[in-house]
Amino acid sequence: MSGAHSAKLVHSEIMHIRLVIERLSAADLSRSGLPREYWRKRLQAVMQNHQLSPAQFDEIDRILAALND
Repeated sequence: MSGAHSAKLVHSEIMHIRLVIERLSAADLSRSGLPREYWRKRLQAVMQNHQLSPAQFDEIDRILAALND
């Protein structure tokens, strides 16, 4: 995967997860077929499989904090 394509994919993945987490309440996350642990694993996969910028790490940290609330 080219650098530009990979960067776009990572950005899209992070934004998708952030939007889902923002739109679902804590109760909705618990009732959904995709619990908090699912989203944590997806974020961990992004961190492990891609080269991230400091801003992307910061965004992932914010999403993880929201998942812990």
